[in-house]
Amino acid sequence: MLLELFDKAAQLRSRIEGLREMGADSFRGLVERAREHWVGYVPRHAKCSVLAVDSGWNYRLYEGFYVYALKAAAVGESMNTLHPVAEVGILSGDPYGAFLMPELTLKYMAEIYEHEVALRASDNCDLVLVDGSLIARLEDIKRRDSPRLRTEYFALAKPLNGLKNVAFVSKYSHDKSLLGGELGDIFYLNAASSEVGYTRPHTINRDGWAFSIFYVRLSENANALHVEVPAAVDEGFARLFIDMLCGTAVRGYPYTLMAAHKAVNVSDRLMDMLCKAAGLTGLHTAREVLRV
Repeated sequence: MLLELFDKAAQLRSRIEGLREMGADSFRGLVERAREHWVGYVPRHAKCSVLAVDSGWNYRLYEGFYVYALKAAAVGESMNTLHPVAEVGILSGDPYGAFLMPELTLKYMAEIYEHEVALRASDNCDLVLVDGSLIARLEDIKRRDSPRLRTEYFALAKPLNGLKNVAFVSKYSHDKSLLGGELGDIFYLNAASSEVGYTRPHTINRDGWAFSIFYVRLSENANALHVEVPAAVDEGFARLFIDMLCGTAVRGYPYTLMAAHKAVNVSDRLMDMLCKAAGLTGLHTAREVLRV
């Protein structure tokens, strides 16, 4: 198996090198197009209220059921937590009847809470950041067979439609809507430029939603970030986005999103303590047999 894995890794290397060696109409042409789209910008630091929304969850498998813990919140630059959600529960199987494993069940539950928290935070905030891609989330949920899951999910996602102060931010986007290359736009943008700046927002429509998509780089030599706003915004918004975040960015990533991730983390140690508090210490977990 190891020989087969290394053989396939070598084949993958050849493919990646092939992508770089293609003619001007492919890789080099896409990098040049990316360079043309990129707008260098000197930030003007803007003092605004910025909150970041994230969620975290963990679970323990027992014989016939699992126990989960979930947190979600909006977090500010001073680590102040707003609209917190904390939940511990027990589930046996998939509550949505969609044949979901625990990881997916909790992922959807957490995203539903994120949308609710983001909506509440947007009332009195200049900018609300959410980790991830709303477009990818909506496309994913549409493929699920459970009417209950789709109904609950869209009930708290739809109010975000049209909000100009809510932005979904991705570090590893696969979106190709700007350049249409074989790889995601962000790959070519990072190859084309290393300066602070942005691409002008372009709008795509998905099932009655209008999304403005653009890329920003908050620090020199940092990777670009993919940004989705569930409303039509212009180039001025992209500049203001940089102005609001560049002063506190850590290696080109919004500090508030880092703070939110830490605030909502449900560590294994915390999960063990919660299970102990729930009186589950004496029960067998699903992984005990692996320790033999």
